[in-house]
Amino acid sequence: MLFKKDELRLLWPFYISSLLFGLSMMISPFIVIYFQGLNLSFFQISIIISVVAISAFIFEIPTGSLADSVSRKYSVIVGVLLRGLSAIIIPFTNNFYVLLFTSVLAGMGIAFMSGADQAWAISNLNKLKRKELHHEYFIKNQAFNAFGWVLSPLIGAFIVKNYSIALLWYGLTMIVTFAAIMLMIFAKELYIIEPKPFKESIKSFYAKTSSGIRFSLTHKIVFLLILSSVFIVFMDLGGMGWQPYLTSLTMPSYALGFVYSALALVMVFMPFLSKLFLKHKVKNVLILITLIKMIFLFALFFILPPAYMLAAIIFIFYGSINYLADPIYLAYFHKFIPEKIRATVMSTQGMFTQFAATICPLIAGLLMDVYGPGKVLALGGFFGIFAIVTYWKIKD
Repeated sequence: MLFKKDELRLLWPFYISSLLFGLSMMISPFIVIYFQGLNLSFFQISIIISVVAISAFIFEIPTGSLADSVSRKYSVIVGVLLRGLSAIIIPFTNNFYVLLFTSVLAGMGIAFMSGADQAWAISNLNKLKRKELHHEYFIKNQAFNAFGWVLSPLIGAFIVKNYSIALLWYGLTMIVTFAAIMLMIFAKELYIIEPKPFKESIKSFYAKTSSGIRFSLTHKIVFLLILSSVFIVFMDLGGMGWQPYLTSLTMPSYALGFVYSALALVMVFMPFLSKLFLKHKVKNVLILITLIKMIFLFALFFILPPAYMLAAIIFIFYGSINYLADPIYLAYFHKFIPEKIRATVMSTQGMFTQFAATICPLIAGLLMDVYGPGKVLALGGFFGIFAIVTYWKIKD
């Protein structure tokens, strides 16, 4: 059976919202192209992207602790609405500083959602004594998200070819707002945090913050998993360069929508393949996946115009293989986290990865203006070596 007993009854709001989040990302294949159309340089675009990560980094731990101290449900909903608000402003401006402000809002939205979304669902399952659904949740949640991604680039390609890229920002806001309303009405929060007086709430907030950070840094396996995730982010050093790289190989701009749709189609099935590796050591599986990603990136050193189809195939399989790794990584990661600080620990991981995501676009933007996106994308493969060494040190 595709779904286990009671799985849909317990988790359908999370799955549908994940589908909607994927569907909302119609702008993703065209976002760098859109900003280039505003006459922004790669470095300026990299600053806009980095500010999203800086904002998420700054708010990551406070919002995670807030979710553990007040409500994970409302933390997620606030995050979703902030993402929608940031998107609706963008088509009304070409001012660089206003665009930076929208990046701050988007980063805040990511921070409110980061950790809280998974903690919400996992804590519900734990409350109901259905821990056997943890892995199923991570698989299906990513699969539904990927299915949304299958449709969204196709819709985006149609709109870009026939209308205006700017319309895609309106679509993003409408869809995520609908998702927020659906979660508010239908998704329950079973792990209830008891209301406390204001002073006690502040003390609890700081206690959980320090406890979550301390646990993340002192639990050896959790720390190594967090550190490995940082190196995986650095592997995507040139991630913002895929769109201009493919178009530099003579691919038409509207065709990016079809490439991203193909990526998402493969992503739908990748999480289910993770079940094939459940009997193997997690660290060995993650090492193998990282090696494959390195090979894909190094191959970009040798691709020249007009071989955009070969580059597109590499992009599709490189991008989708994360959906194979994530259910394995996340189910393993959550196994070690105490219930009361689950969102805070996840936010601590998010803080580290957001820090890496802040640095990457800035470095990449400078390098791309000099060397072009293809070489910068390929250079990211070297960070896989550090990720593999980190995985190898895990002793479970």
